[in-house]
Amino acid sequence: MKRTGSHGRNPFDSNRHDFKRSKSRPESSVSSSSTGCLSRNADKSWTVDSREHFAAFSLPKLPVDLNSGFREFDQTYVDIGPESLELLLKSVKSLRDGDKYKPQIVTWRGALRKIMTTPYLQRETYRLGVWKKNNVVYIQTRQDPDKEEFHDMKERFKRFMYYGYKFEEVCTRQREEVEKQPDPNCCFNATFKSKLGNMRILYGGEVDCYDPENREYIELKVQRLLENDRHIYNFERFKLLKHYCQSFLALTTSVVVGFRDDHGMLRKIQKFQTLKIPGMIKGRKDKLWCAKTCLAFLEEVLAWLLENVPEQADDDDILEYHFNGSEITLKKSKPMSYEKISEYLYWP
Repeated sequence: MKRTGSHGRNPFDSNRHDFKRSKSRPESSVSSSSTGCLSRNADKSWTVDSREHFAAFSLPKLPVDLNSGFREFDQTYVDIGPESLELLLKSVKSLRDGDKYKPQIVTWRGALRKIMTTPYLQRETYRLGVWKKNNVVYIQTRQDPDKEEFHDMKERFKRFMYYGYKFEEVCTRQREEVEKQPDPNCCFNATFKSKLGNMRILYGGEVDCYDPENREYIELKVQRLLENDRHIYNFERFKLLKHYCQSFLALTTSVVVGFRDDHGMLRKIQKFQTLKIPGMIKGRKDKLWCAKTCLAFLEEVLAWLLENVPEQADDDDILEYHFNGSEITLKKSKPMSYEKISEYLYWP
């Protein structure tokens, strides 16, 4: 991790074997709790303290054609960019005004997930906007400038994207309801307070649905059928790593994966208990990834940012955190439009 004029210890070791060695890192302690919610509506507006789009899981009858409704979706879908932290801050304003709670880090779950998986996904680059206000570090997920827009994608990739939305619609459609067109704009987000080591973190993240029996959160994912050892290896090495980190952060107790064939037909559904996923991986002869290493690395990076990000002098004083596959850099950058936050929402 590099930054001009910074003397903080670099948590990213360029020696990849040392970087992944979990034994060299003390085990991180973490405790989290849900603090509130907000929902995004069809018109992309947000409603604080709303559970309108908090849907119950309903096991669908197989097989299901995940292609149903794709043509209409293809003609109407508009890319959804990063959401501003201002939305998150509005939803937890009572924490600041009432409970006198003051976090040290404020961000979206997606940013935390990207950092957590960095030790094992070193080919995936990403960018984050970072700034500090009144000793609180704000971390904003930034859109990849090289990311292809939806309408420029090849149809097969559009369909892969659609399958995820359709699977969510299928799994949250109650028995008395008719099939409806998936609307990616409508979603439910929960907010969380977490203590990682000695750091207080406030973040928000989307929740797909809940178990109607116990109201616990469920994450929904779509995956091609696993037909050979290579498919299984890639699923456990890459997909389960992401699924675990994403679900762990959002207090999601289970991940429901829908397995489809090459024609988009949903053939199988399997539930994975979030906290049991690392044990599944640990049981393999080839150590694919270690949950403790992911959490320890997240703690190291956030501590490094708290130490090295300077207090913001004005709204244009933004740093960009960039992981390019071999190193992490932190340098000055122009703020994005979604990185503008109303002054009254900042913690004093």
